[in-house]
Amino acid sequence: LACLISAFLPPSWALGAGGKSSSFPEIPGWKQSGGILTFSPRKLLDYINGAADLYLTYEFQELKVAEYQNEKKASVTVEVYRHKNPTHAFGIYSQERLSSANFLNIGAQGYLEKGILNFVTGNYYVKMNSIDTGAEEEEVLITFAKKVVENLGSKGSLPSILSAFPEEGKKKNSEKFIAQNFLGYSFFHSGFTADYDLSGKKFKLFVMEGANQEDCRGMIQKYLEKAGKPRENVAEGRYTLQDPYHGEMDFTWKGKYIWGGLDLGDIALRSKYLMLFEEALQKK
Repeated sequence: LACLISAFLPPSWALGAGGKSSSFPEIPGWKQSGGILTFSPRKLLDYINGAADLYLTYEFQELKVAEYQNEKKASVTVEVYRHKNPTHAFGIYSQERLSSANFLNIGAQGYLEKGILNFVTGNYYVKMNSIDTGAEEEEVLITFAKKVVENLGSKGSLPSILSAFPEEGKKKNSEKFIAQNFLGYSFFHSGFTADYDLSGKKFKLFVMEGANQEDCRGMIQKYLEKAGKPRENVAEGRYTLQDPYHGEMDFTWKGKYIWGGLDLGDIALRSKYLMLFEEALQKK
C-alpha cells in the first residue's frame, strides 16, 4: 500500500524510511521532535492565522512542518510550503523578503536574518527558524537549508521575466509578483513590479504577461472602460490615461506583454524606460 501511495505523490513529498517525509533530511546531531504536521489549504488557517489568506492567493497547496532538537535542547523548525508552480512560490517569498536582508545562494534565492533563514526552490517556499542555537546559529540554518534543497530536487531559478526589468536605478531584490487583482483591478490577473530610485526619483515599473495576445486585448479593453475611455478597436501600442487610483498611467502593449510605470512623472524618463523594457522583452 505504501508503494502505491508513493507512486501518486511528487517525489519530494513521498514518505521515506520510518514514515518520514523526504522533505525533511537527517542532520547529524539533530533529531526530529514529534511527528510531521501537514496542513491543507482549508487547514492553513490553523497554523498561520493572520497570513493564510495571502498564501492562498499564491496557489498554496500544502504545508509540512517538522521540528528538530539537539542534545543541548536547541531547536530548528522547518516549514515547507508547496505552491502550484515556481512563479507562485516566488510570489509569496517576494511578499515577505526584505530587500536589505543578507541574501544567500540557497535554492533559487534565500536570505538570512536573526534566527531565520527563508528561501525559494522550485515550487516550494521554505521558512526556517532556530531557537537557542547560539553562536552557531547561521552555520546550523545554512546546513539545514542546503540539505532541504537537496532533498526537494532541482533548485530552479527566479522567474525569467525578472531579467526584463531595466537595471539602471533598480533597487536590488525589490522585485515582486502579485498573483491577483494587480494594481487593484480584478481584470488584471497578475503582474510583476520592481522599485526604482534614480537620482532621488522614486518610481515603480511593472509588467503583466497575458496568456496570449487576445488576453491582453481583453484586459486593456476593460481598463479603458474603467478609465472612461472605451474603444471598440484596441490595438497594440502605447497608451496614456488618467487612472482613478494611480494618476497618469503610461503603458505599452505588444504580444502577450503589457508594461509601464507608476509615479514616473518625468515624460522623457518614462519613455526611456518603456523603450528599455520593450527591448528586453523582445529578447524573451
